[in-house]
Amino acid sequence: MFNWEINEPDEYSKSEHAHFVDLTTRSYITAQGQATKHTDDPEFLRIAKAAARIAKTISGGPEGDIPISGFKPYVPYPVQTVWKRNGDVEDFKIWIKQPLFVDEKAFKAALEKIHFVNTKREELHFEQLAEGIEVQTINHGPIEDGCQAFQVLNKAIQEGGYQRIRKNEHREVYIDSLPVTPDSLVLVRFAIDLNGQPAPDMVHN
Repeated sequence: MFNWEINEPDEYSKSEHAHFVDLTTRSYITAQGQATKHTDDPEFLRIAKAAARIAKTISGGPEGDIPISGFKPYVPYPVQTVWKRNGDVEDFKIWIKQPLFVDEKAFKAALEKIHFVNTKREELHFEQLAEGIEVQTINHGPIEDGCQAFQVLNKAIQEGGYQRIRKNEHREVYIDSLPVTPDSLVLVRFAIDLNGQPAPDMVHN
């Protein structure tokens, strides 16, 4: 069985050192909203739970009555979220990566199989998206402004002569799933522009 944590260890690294990734266009389950309590916010947790449920249903493949050509068993990818400060609230967009053989037909089939109690189907989407070039590091526990992970990433950007883009947003990948606890591992990513500098050694996927 394909397991992202084992088969893609560099993309989902647990290292506290900064390193770089170049993540090209892939398919994602997405959903978005606003929160006032970051990952503790009930609205965020509600939507994240629904998106993760869809991802898990799709991973059942043909045995779960989800039509997928070329299906191979896999462990569902973790929830990741782009957070953007917007005054007193944060806009968030949830992304859950899908294997290359998963298409929108599989997504729609999974939607039909699930009865949501407090989520509308229209809140969940299937999109082709690219993360681009990012610098990442691991954080222990919830993400806060000025946390160690932010300091590590900003230092790597400065030392490399790169430029951070979309400075009011960042990405969090919940390696240990949700909700986030003080012991959780959260991968933090900043989007960057190479700013004319030579490309660093990095993961391409």
